[in-house]
Amino acid sequence: MIFDAGVFIALDKPSKRGIVLALVEELARQGITPATNDAALAQAWRKPAQQVAMKKLVDATDVRPFGDPKTIGMVCAQTGTSDIADASLALLARQMDRPVLTTDPGDMRKLGVEFRKL
Repeated sequence: MIFDAGVFIALDKPSKRGIVLALVEELARQGITPATNDAALAQAWRKPAQQVAMKKLVDATDVRPFGDPKTIGMVCAQTGTSDIADASLALLARQMDRPVLTTDPGDMRKLGVEFRKL
Protein backbone atom coordinates (compact mmCIF):
# COMPACT_ATOMS: atom_id res chain seq x y z
CA MET A 1 0.00 0.00 0.00
CA ILE A 2 1.28 3.46 -0.95
CA PHE A 3 0.15 6.32 1.28
CA ASP A 4 -0.58 9.79 -0.06
CA ALA A 5 -0.20 12.90 2.09
CA GLY A 6 -3.86 12.78 3.06
CA VAL A 7 -3.30 9.52 4.95
CA PHE A 8 -0.76 11.21 7.22
CA ILE A 9 -2.91 14.32 7.58
CA ALA A 10 -5.91 12.13 8.50
CA LEU A 11 -4.13 11.16 11.71
CA ASP A 12 -4.83 14.69 12.98
CA LYS A 13 -8.58 14.07 12.61
CA PRO A 14 -10.15 11.98 15.37
CA SER A 15 -12.80 10.64 12.97
CA LYS A 16 -10.12 9.21 10.63
CA ARG A 17 -7.28 8.32 13.02
CA GLY A 18 -8.79 4.97 14.03
CA ILE A 19 -9.34 3.96 10.41
CA VAL A 20 -5.72 4.69 9.49
CA LEU A 21 -4.30 2.94 12.55
CA ALA A 22 -6.47 -0.15 11.98
CA LEU A 23 -5.27 -0.33 8.39
CA VAL A 24 -1.64 -0.02 9.45
CA GLU A 25 -2.12 -2.81 11.99
CA GLU A 26 -3.69 -5.02 9.31
CA LEU A 27 -0.80 -4.34 6.92
CA ALA A 28 1.67 -5.21 9.70
CA ARG A 29 -0.15 -8.50 10.37
CA GLN A 30 0.25 -9.30 6.67
CA GLY A 31 3.95 -8.42 6.77
CA ILE A 32 3.46 -5.40 4.49
CA THR A 33 5.34 -2.19 5.13
CA PRO A 34 3.45 0.81 3.76
CA ALA A 35 5.38 3.14 1.47
CA THR A 36 5.25 6.76 0.44
CA ASN A 37 7.71 9.24 -0.95
CA ASP A 38 9.38 12.34 0.36
CA ALA A 39 7.07 14.65 -1.62
CA ALA A 40 3.96 13.24 0.05
CA LEU A 41 5.63 13.39 3.43
CA ALA A 42 6.64 17.01 2.86
CA GLN A 43 3.01 17.90 2.14
CA ALA A 44 1.94 16.58 5.55
CA TRP A 45 4.90 17.27 7.86
CA ARG A 46 4.31 20.57 9.63
CA LYS A 47 4.53 20.44 13.42
CA PRO A 48 6.18 17.16 14.42
CA ALA A 49 6.01 17.98 18.15
CA GLN A 50 2.22 18.03 17.80
CA GLN A 51 1.98 15.26 15.20
CA VAL A 52 3.01 12.34 17.39
CA ALA A 53 0.79 9.80 15.62
CA MET A 54 2.11 10.97 12.26
CA LYS A 55 5.72 10.60 13.39
CA LYS A 56 5.01 7.02 14.51
CA LEU A 57 3.41 6.24 11.15
CA VAL A 58 6.33 7.78 9.28
CA ASP A 59 8.75 5.66 11.32
CA ALA A 60 6.79 2.55 10.22
CA THR A 61 6.67 3.62 6.55
CA ASP A 62 9.20 3.08 3.77
CA VAL A 63 9.82 6.66 2.56
CA ARG A 64 11.17 6.61 -1.00
CA PRO A 65 12.73 9.41 -3.08
CA PHE A 66 10.48 11.69 -5.15
CA GLY A 67 11.53 10.17 -8.48
CA ASP A 68 12.67 11.49 -11.84
CA PRO A 69 11.19 14.98 -12.30
CA LYS A 70 11.13 14.71 -16.10
CA THR A 71 9.17 11.48 -16.02
CA ILE A 72 6.79 12.86 -13.39
CA GLY A 73 6.24 16.01 -15.46
CA MET A 74 5.46 13.90 -18.51
CA VAL A 75 2.96 11.84 -16.52
CA CYS A 76 1.19 15.05 -15.53
CA ALA A 77 1.13 16.21 -19.15
CA GLN A 78 -0.17 12.87 -20.45
CA THR A 79 -2.93 12.59 -17.85
CA GLY A 80 -3.96 16.24 -17.61
CA THR A 81 -3.13 16.43 -13.91
CA SER A 82 -1.07 19.07 -12.16
CA ASP A 83 -0.27 17.54 -8.77
CA ILE A 84 3.32 16.36 -9.04
CA ALA A 85 3.16 14.65 -5.64
CA ASP A 86 0.23 12.49 -6.80
CA ALA A 87 1.97 11.75 -10.10
CA SER A 88 5.12 10.69 -8.27
CA LEU A 89 3.07 8.39 -6.03
CA ALA A 90 1.37 6.90 -9.08
CA LEU A 91 4.78 6.04 -10.52
CA LEU A 92 5.85 4.56 -7.19
CA ALA A 93 2.67 2.49 -7.09
CA ARG A 94 3.42 1.10 -10.55
CA GLN A 95 7.05 0.35 -9.62
CA MET A 96 6.04 -1.45 -6.42
CA ASP A 97 2.86 -2.98 -7.90
CA ARG A 98 0.75 -1.68 -5.02
CA PRO A 99 -2.42 0.39 -4.73
CA VAL A 100 -2.43 3.96 -3.41
CA LEU A 101 -4.44 4.81 -0.32
CA THR A 102 -5.65 8.30 -1.10
CA THR A 103 -7.91 11.08 0.00
CA ASP A 104 -7.89 12.39 -3.59
CA PRO A 105 -9.31 9.61 -5.78
CA GLY A 106 -9.97 11.97 -8.70
CA ASP A 107 -6.29 12.45 -9.48
CA MET A 108 -5.45 8.79 -8.93
CA ARG A 109 -8.26 7.81 -11.28
CA LYS A 110 -6.84 10.16 -13.95
CA LEU A 111 -3.35 8.80 -13.30
CA GLY A 112 -4.64 5.30 -14.02
CA VAL A 113 -3.41 3.49 -10.94
CA GLU A 114 -5.20 1.17 -8.58
CA PHE A 115 -6.28 3.05 -5.47
CA ARG A 116 -8.39 2.83 -2.38
CA LYS A 117 -10.15 5.85 -0.93
CA LEU A 118 -9.60 6.74 2.71
